[in-house]
Amino acid sequence: MANSQRAILEWPNPELTSKLYRAMIALAEDCIEIGHTQTACDILAFLLLQKELSGAAFARADALFAELESRVCPRVILDAREFAADLDLQGMVEYLLDIAPRERI
Repeated sequence: MANSQRAILEWPNPELTSKLYRAMIALAEDCIEIGHTQTACDILAFLLLQKELSGAAFARADALFAELESRVCPRVILDAREFAADLDLQGMVEYLLDIAPRERI
């Protein structure tokens, strides 16, 4: 990741963080639509652990995750929760940048 991108993610910027979270919710919705449920679960599990996630954004992420919980294998949900527990925002962004070309999201 370029130094300028890393610096932005390390700088405590609530507005930028909020925009990133909203973009992640939209990405999770797109992943669900195209059948990339593991990626959607990973994103949503991460978001649900973020204290800074606003009420409306949290509610949307929670609803999407609950929908996936009813549709996918319980192991997918468990894996997503374990994966998300070890990430910070920078780690999640790096994960998304890494998987986007492979999964065409």
